[in-house]
Amino acid sequence: MTVLFFQGQDAPLAATVLDDAGQVADAASVTLAVTAPDSTTSAPAVVHQGLGSYTAVVPAPTQSGIYLYRWSATGSGFSWASEGQFMVRTGGMSLIVDLAGVKAHLNMNPADSSQDDELQGFILAAQPLVENIIGGVVPVSHTEFHDGGRPAIVLEHGPVIAVQSVHEYYGIADFLLTEQPLGAQVDAFAYTRDGGQLTRRTFGGQAGLFADGDKNIKIVYTAGHVQVPYNVRLGMLELIRHLWQQTQQGGRPRFGGAALDGEAERVPLGFAIPDRVTELLAPHRRAPGIA
Repeated sequence: MTVLFFQGQDAPLAATVLDDAGQVADAASVTLAVTAPDSTTSAPAVVHQGLGSYTAVVPAPTQSGIYLYRWSATGSGFSWASEGQFMVRTGGMSLIVDLAGVKAHLNMNPADSSQDDELQGFILAAQPLVENIIGGVVPVSHTEFHDGGRPAIVLEHGPVIAVQSVHEYYGIADFLLTEQPLGAQVDAFAYTRDGGQLTRRTFGGQAGLFADGDKNIKIVYTAGHVQVPYNVRLGMLELIRHLWQQTQQGGRPRFGGAALDGEAERVPLGFAIPDRVTELLAPHRRAPGIA
């Protein structure tokens, strides 16, 4: 049964009712209670499909997150219940690789959709592992508040594609700063950008200080890569392959041999990222932070 749905996609659920002896049985009453991520509840209509078989559809969930559900049934001399959950993923998510690309990399039949839901889960799980090593990959909008009183601000995410707006607050007064290249300043409310660093500029391009205050500089910007580098894409695919294979076969290589790409020696039990993936991502590894 599918456990991962897209926003706006119907979520069909099914249950088989058992009596106290563990035998499939029809019930006089069967209900389904669904709890959404915001704790609101609903009770979709239940349809009897055959001996002990019941189905229901949660219509087009719009909230992303985990939904809990509980089947309850009563019959001749027995009561039965079962619980489960499914997840609704956020729509419009930008991913490093798509399902078709993963299936091609794993040499899977593109027409076979029997494992698509599980593969989608692996894609969603692998992306933050990659981004933890190299930073954001797909373009994402960020809004940050920084302390003023200093000449430069370093943005938290990179690489920076574009800065949409910089607002400087003096108390309740809001001043919009604009990017003005050196030698082309038109007013004193300016900044220049060098990668992910913004430097406050005043008349004549002189460096100045952002307005003094706590979290009074609001910056909206987009970070990521306009195009996903080929080595990053391959690294993501290889990570998914590695994680997938760990669930499909034993981890020990045959006697006298080694697993694919030497992973049995390179990935001790408990480690998720093989050396091969780390090497593929190395050209884009982000610099270590300073506490």
